[in-house]
Amino acid sequence: MGKIRILPDILVSKISAGEVVERPASVVKELLENSVDAGSSKISVYLKSGGKRLIRVVDNGYGMSRDDALMSLERHATSKIKDVDDLFSLNTLGFRGEALPSIASVSRFTLVCRLKDSEGATEIVIEGGVIKSVKEKGAPQGTTIEVKNLFFNTRPRLKFLRKPETELLRINEVIQRQAISNPDISFEVFSEERQISHYPSRDSQKDRILQIIPNTELFEIGFQNQGIKVEGYLSSPLENRTSMQKLYTYVNARPLRDRFINRSVMDSYGNLIEKGRFPQGVIFIYVDPKDVDVNVHPTKSEVKFQNQYVVGETIKHSIKTMLNEAPWIKGYKKRAENALKNFYQDQQSKTGYGGEDSSSGRFTSFYETRVDNKAQFSEEKSLENNKNYYSSVESSKNDISKDVGNKNYHSNLKFIGQIGKLYLVCETESGMIVVDQHAAHERVNFEKIKKAYIEENIIQTQELLLPEVLEMTPQEFSIAQQFSDDINKLGFNFDIFGKNTLRLRSVAAFLLNSSYKEIFLNLLNEIDNFGEGKSIKQSLDLVCATIACHSSIRANQKLSSDEVAYLFRDLDKCDFPHACPHGRPIASEISYDVLEKMFRRT
Repeated sequence: MGKIRILPDILVSKISAGEVVERPASVVKELLENSVDAGSSKISVYLKSGGKRLIRVVDNGYGMSRDDALMSLERHATSKIKDVDDLFSLNTLGFRGEALPSIASVSRFTLVCRLKDSEGATEIVIEGGVIKSVKEKGAPQGTTIEVKNLFFNTRPRLKFLRKPETELLRINEVIQRQAISNPDISFEVFSEERQISHYPSRDSQKDRILQIIPNTELFEIGFQNQGIKVEGYLSSPLENRTSMQKLYTYVNARPLRDRFINRSVMDSYGNLIEKGRFPQGVIFIYVDPKDVDVNVHPTKSEVKFQNQYVVGETIKHSIKTMLNEAPWIKGYKKRAENALKNFYQDQQSKTGYGGEDSSSGRFTSFYETRVDNKAQFSEEKSLENNKNYYSSVESSKNDISKDVGNKNYHSNLKFIGQIGKLYLVCETESGMIVVDQHAAHERVNFEKIKKAYIEENIIQTQELLLPEVLEMTPQEFSIAQQFSDDINKLGFNFDIFGKNTLRLRSVAAFLLNSSYKEIFLNLLNEIDNFGEGKSIKQSLDLVCATIACHSSIRANQKLSSDEVAYLFRDLDKCDFPHACPHGRPIASEISYDVLEKMFRRT
């Protein structure tokens, strides 16, 4: 007799359950999808022990007849698709017909459903995949599914479950994901007979998003390209988290945890967010169903796009456009100015007269203030015409400098002094600005290097009076030879001087007062970390950030007024003068309103 045999249905169901049902949250996800597909306007979820002892999902959707209810418990039985073509024109969340039989095979399962015009409801009781009873009973329209003692007959799976509190957090996250994409549905969650979450129906998508992500300022994104539409709301780089828990992504209203989409989002933020930090918000991607395959993962959490490159570029364009406009700075400045205006109006009403307070200088026009430059500075080559920087696709972006007054925002700051040999304190019409000199100089150098590389303009270099001879490891020597053309574009000129030895002849002019030997070796090390087959162009931000960081003004470095003016002038030429290449803010504003409260003058 042969060794190969057909497995019994009960064993097949348990194997399928292992793919679809990983934990209580997986059960809730599948049941919620069925409730949403059934046209429900209200969905209630009841839990015990984080879903391990009980999961009950109650909806007021269409319900099912007795025959359909029994058929829904058969493997691969579904009302969502009929043939292969339907698989590529899906407008429902569920379609495989695996969820209910898989869940029923590893739990004590009860299904109660009633059609709108039916006289009674149908109750089906299943234990470990075996039907125990089918009977009529009274119940309202809709469907109620009760899952008790999950994994009671697959003990190894039960051991892998976490504490009830952890499982409850996973379940709540699943419910939030569904709630965001279905604002017209009311969701409520009960744990141990106590309501822990309630998301009433909302008229708009944004109102629902604010229910899920409160106390966070989100900014609208949107772009349409070649039939692919991206829209949503995302946080500024400054409001980030240590995980992607609050970053929700959707394709055709289907919640996903897709690595390609997440990577596109993070690539858009680039170095504006520190490593290990993630933005918050919601992204909706709309694609023709025939151009996306949702049948690539058992839990339907990932997809495959036919035009993956276009999807990625559309995501990046929509996010980068928002980032380039820096709306969080615009919003902060407006709030600060309104607070200042209200404060002075209040002061005028108390004193009975208005006018300028010449002793404080607070009413001096910000745009009439000028830094007294005592030295003449040589004009550098303009870098204004670079259209490729900070965007993978052609875009028409607003000039960020408009958000903070005019194109000479930093040059117009009234420099007061330096504290801690690191922070530059400046006076503004609405209060004071504190600038991190290292972060500011790092941004300046970063953009100079990157723009020169992109535009294929050789960075202004300075011949070394005494060329630096560098003895290197074989790996470093090999990398220097392999990437010599690209390294030359970055301002380092060298030639071979022997076995594993290079002679550094010239460096970028702005590196002369820096440890350019250390910078050169760090650059080689950074390139070595790229991995096989990658180029400098593919990791240009990282390379430029490495050079910029090591060549910038450090802490404990005293700056003169002229040097500060020169730094601010260069900062005004930057495309994004709000954060260093690693995501740290360059400046922070303290309004007069805050100062008045600090000293209890309000």
